[in-house]
Amino acid sequence: MGNDIYRFNLELTPRAKEQLEDLKKRTDAASLTEVIRRALAVYDALQEHVSCDWEIVLRHKGKKTEKPVLLV
Repeated sequence: MGNDIYRFNLELTPRAKEQLEDLKKRTDAASLTEVIRRALAVYDALQEHVSCDWEIVLRHKGKKTEKPVLLV
């Protein structure tokens, strides 16, 4: 594959576009495409761990509470 580039047309709800724009600003990403690439990488890594019987948990810094993360 190397340097192959694939183009996609996405149909997004206004809310999904707002989320992408917000993530772009909060993460200082260069583009919406970069936000999508990063999100895909994170989702892929999480799915890989879940498939190996790992459990994903959020832990609050200041409190000693945890909350499981369910991937869809």
